[in-house]
Amino acid sequence: MASKVRIVKVYTSFMDGMTPVPAEVEVSITPGLPTFDVIGLCDSSIRESRGRIQPALVSSGFCMPKGHITASISPSYIRKSGTGFDLPIALGMLIASGQLQVPEDVRIYSSGEIKLDGKIAGTPQAAMRLRMLPDEYDYVFIPEEETDAARCACLTATAVNSLSAFRDAFDSDSYSPVNYSLNDIEEYEEEIPDFSAVKGQEKAVRALLIAAAGVHNILLLGSPGCGKTMAGKILAGILPPLQGSEIGDVYSVMEAAGLKDDPEEGLILSDRRPFRYIYPGMSRGRILGIPSKLMPGEFALANHGVLFADEIFEYKREVLEALRVPLEDHVVRMSKDGRNFAFPASFVFVAAGNPCRCGMLYESGRRCTCTPNVINSYMSKLSGPIRDRLDLVAEMRSISGKSMAESASAEDRKINEQMKQLVKQAWDMQRRRFNDGVFNGTCCNADAELFRASSEVVNYAAEISEACGFSARGFNRILRVGRTIADIAGREDMETADVAEAGIYRKGDLVNGRSGFKAS
Repeated sequence: MASKVRIVKVYTSFMDGMTPVPAEVEVSITPGLPTFDVIGLCDSSIRESRGRIQPALVSSGFCMPKGHITASISPSYIRKSGTGFDLPIALGMLIASGQLQVPEDVRIYSSGEIKLDGKIAGTPQAAMRLRMLPDEYDYVFIPEEETDAARCACLTATAVNSLSAFRDAFDSDSYSPVNYSLNDIEEYEEEIPDFSAVKGQEKAVRALLIAAAGVHNILLLGSPGCGKTMAGKILAGILPPLQGSEIGDVYSVMEAAGLKDDPEEGLILSDRRPFRYIYPGMSRGRILGIPSKLMPGEFALANHGVLFADEIFEYKREVLEALRVPLEDHVVRMSKDGRNFAFPASFVFVAAGNPCRCGMLYESGRRCTCTPNVINSYMSKLSGPIRDRLDLVAEMRSISGKSMAESASAEDRKINEQMKQLVKQAWDMQRRRFNDGVFNGTCCNADAELFRASSEVVNYAAEISEACGFSARGFNRILRVGRTIADIAGREDMETADVAEAGIYRKGDLVNGRSGFKAS
């Protein structure tokens, strides 16, 4: 009589591109020659688990089961890779061979790489996988390295660091999972520059406030050393902290980008909004991502935060033109093996540049050496379609020595808190107006009824657009900026004054028009 073959099921998950997919690992042990087969359209990293699991079992005090071992991973029609299947396969073998006693009909979830000495290590993109995990398992085991990922997912699980920890893991008296949540992460506190660092730049300060309050794209033009980069860091400091799922979104993308092992940046679970910095020498792949590896770039890493583009006029033309769609749709799309993938990229875009080649166009008492043709040629490096996507333009000038000496006053340092409160007020109004994650600067279009814009306001915006030569996109965007200005003031209804101010920032008619910068 043939002996009964026990089939054990252990559940896990893997990444199909950028999509988490639940998987089922079935393990059976049948009499016969000692063999070990892994099937289910698996690549070499999974098939090599045979070489890792055997010494790991012995090192942990277990025995390698005798007979023919088959591990089948489904869904079998999706190609799979990664070492996260090690732990579910090993658990299936231990349960099927009777070395671990587990009640019938329980659902076990596990994932992790097994070292030769039995230690369990985390695997890439754990946060994305765990956040999509259904709440239907009786036992959930994760590597200790993935506890931050479990916090992002608000998961109830048991963290393990070695196979030997499973000896009593299924004992009802000893199994005590932890409820991981974002409530126990520490608030990130960082000393940020205050607005006194850009003292005397009233127009720029106002533009930065509007950009932060509505998540608008902004261009800062000014001479070298006038504080453009500092202004971008200040803007990041007045944004409200990350909330709820936003923390998980940021952590997941950082993990996918491999920052977990980056000694300089590291991977920290915090409520701090990202501040990412790009510069002209940076490659297109570093900025937008690498499709062949599905590696997110700086655009995706800046999601929910600030992306600062320094010396915007010095970028290569092909890099600048590649920014069009992400700045408009707030998503970075990639194609690999005939499939399309997308990373969210919703952030405050802050571009900074000199107003001319020598950089002294705005400086009083210093003669600019650039001719009008040279200035126009320099500014034309930013094409019309890119300029059309910039909601706000503000100039910055170097401040006098007297203003520098006064810049450390306590009164100026209070501006940061005032700005934070105004931005929070504006964001609260937008959260009530839109769904979560949508702001005036990122919504699809400016709906007059939703924006509480009367026909008088809309007609006034149309007149400004026609007079200034704005495109249809420009008309739409001055309504968005006008709505943000009304939100800062705490008004439910827009006024013509809001649109008028938005038109001033969009027109970019700086220093008697010498720069030649126009919105469209």
